[in-house]
Amino acid sequence: MRLYDVILEREKATVATFLAEHDLAYDDDVDDTIVAKHDGKLIATASSAGNVIKCVAVDPDHRGENLMARLVGEMLKRLANRDITHVFIYAAREHTAMFQSLGFSLIVKTNRVALLETGGSIHARLHTIKQQAALDDTPKAAVVINANPMTNGHLHLIKTAAKHHDQTLVFVVSEEASTFPFALRYAIVNDVCASIPGVHVVESGEYLVSFATFPKYFLKTETLVREAHALLDVLVFKHHYVPTFNIVARYVGDEPFSPMTDAYNRTMKTHLGTMLHIIPRIAHEGQIVSASHVRRLMKIDTLDAIKPYVPHATIKRLNTPSGKEAIDALKRRDTRH
Repeated sequence: MRLYDVILEREKATVATFLAEHDLAYDDDVDDTIVAKHDGKLIATASSAGNVIKCVAVDPDHRGENLMARLVGEMLKRLANRDITHVFIYAAREHTAMFQSLGFSLIVKTNRVALLETGGSIHARLHTIKQQAALDDTPKAAVVINANPMTNGHLHLIKTAAKHHDQTLVFVVSEEASTFPFALRYAIVNDVCASIPGVHVVESGEYLVSFATFPKYFLKTETLVREAHALLDVLVFKHHYVPTFNIVARYVGDEPFSPMTDAYNRTMKTHLGTMLHIIPRIAHEGQIVSASHVRRLMKIDTLDAIKPYVPHATIKRLNTPSGKEAIDALKRRDTRH
């Protein structure tokens, strides 16, 4: 049975209809889709977006014909031809064993979904981050921030954690899904934290807070998307980051505005219990200090407008060529990220 590329819009519409019949959705971020047909009828499909295989479905009448293995194998081959060898797949929980038989390793699973990988190892990756940062096994607090860009709110959160713990890890989200690139965000956080005793700034790696690649395709509502993503991410943190880095506390800011972050905080509270510390947001002249507010100001005003909301190191880095380039990109984009 041949596999066919999906290129034309009418072909994509056919795939979307097929997925809908299986209670799935055809994500708008896919960059490659293949299908299998029988007597001209679509019976199976798979897609990829970046290094994530997603939107995988097989007609029930053709299950047991090894179609899913063929589709995934073809996708892995195509990704390898693009020099993408570390591949993730999000699957319904009941398909976990099948993907493991194809060489994928389980990272974590919930009652609904499973996150697996091939061509990489979360255990090895986290130990490399630990070694590169020369971290010991002393108990540590953790703060995970996107810092897009870093604000005085982030600084307040970090200082609060550092006040109560001898060592604090600040994980800067590695994923390139923000207005400000990782290298710039990391440099700013590193500059700001350099003078705070016991604080270590490290990259999060590709396993933590990866909103952009989270597949919506097997979830019917945005609420389920938020809850499922939050749970997967929290379990990855709990089962892998906590033991590797000996994390005993995690500090987060409260969230009065973002449903996504609020869902994330509630999920963390459920699964981390007393390990989680939710810190009230700080404000300036009645305005909650947030990166989204800072970005809004930057889109319509000069850097002087954000000075009350950000550390000096943020201003200094944003005045560099890479910083100015990021600001120009921000002003051209219509996004809250």
